[in-house]
Amino acid sequence: MSELKNLDLNLLVVFEAVYSAGNISQAARRLGMSQPTISNALRRLRDSLDDPLFVRAGRGVHPTPRAMQMIGPVREALQMIESGVAPGDSFDPARSNRHFRLVVLDAMEPIIMPHVIRRIQDHKSISIENLAIVNTPMSDGLNDGSLDLVISGFLTESRDTQCEALAPVHLSMVARNDHPAIDGAFTLDHFQKLGHIALVPRMRALSRLEEALRRLDIQRHVAYSVTKFWSFPHILMTTDLVAVLPTAFARVIARNYPLALYDLPFAYPDERIYMTWKTSRTNDPGHRWLRSEIAVALRQAAASAQAPDR
Repeated sequence: MSELKNLDLNLLVVFEAVYSAGNISQAARRLGMSQPTISNALRRLRDSLDDPLFVRAGRGVHPTPRAMQMIGPVREALQMIESGVAPGDSFDPARSNRHFRLVVLDAMEPIIMPHVIRRIQDHKSISIENLAIVNTPMSDGLNDGSLDLVISGFLTESRDTQCEALAPVHLSMVARNDHPAIDGAFTLDHFQKLGHIALVPRMRALSRLEEALRRLDIQRHVAYSVTKFWSFPHILMTTDLVAVLPTAFARVIARNYPLALYDLPFAYPDERIYMTWKTSRTNDPGHRWLRSEIAVALRQAAASAQAPDR
């Protein structure tokens, strides 16, 4: 407690901005301060905590172990303070300097994020960071406050979290337009004989597809495994591999790549996409605003995916 008695709260705001940006100049721009002011604030915080907090790394800075230990509690405390002093239950993105950290399954990014970005693009002080799903410990990030939201399959290991099923996610088969083995409908024989591109097993576990294939005794050969959905379009376009993809994502990439969509050749219930967050942020006005915008975007996309192609 002695460390906190004379600690200026503004120093923690600077600390969080530098940690997020990994660069003092970028943190200064985000906070609307000069670079010397940021550097001076860091010096004061370092003196108070007797730790360098950041060390130079390339063109930016890298946090020390003490800073990495601090960041989760500091972020949560700052967000609780912002929520407590905000007027009523309102959140005005035009007046907020919130920096949201998300993990969005990349197949959902072109479906969800354009809507959210359009809502904030005229507000220069609010920002959103989308972290790579494969490199981010999602449950730990939610628990320690370093993540605001995760949008993916159901997180079985999360604790002290809220989870909302947003909308059904339809699946389609996808292959290149001139695939030599496909003439007309995509059949179960195609599914079992053709090579597939798929996510790596750890990411496939977020879906129930593998379980369904085992239950139905349907075989498939995964010839190429990747860590992100954005690897699929070019590989599908330039090889004879096929893929099972969320229909909404497949429609997005088919606008720019010569790809064809087909119905799955077996009965399979819709997947669902989930939004998960830490329980303590449920009533945070800014967090509620972000969840609402994401829910609207995904439900609009789900409705569009059910509509017949024109």
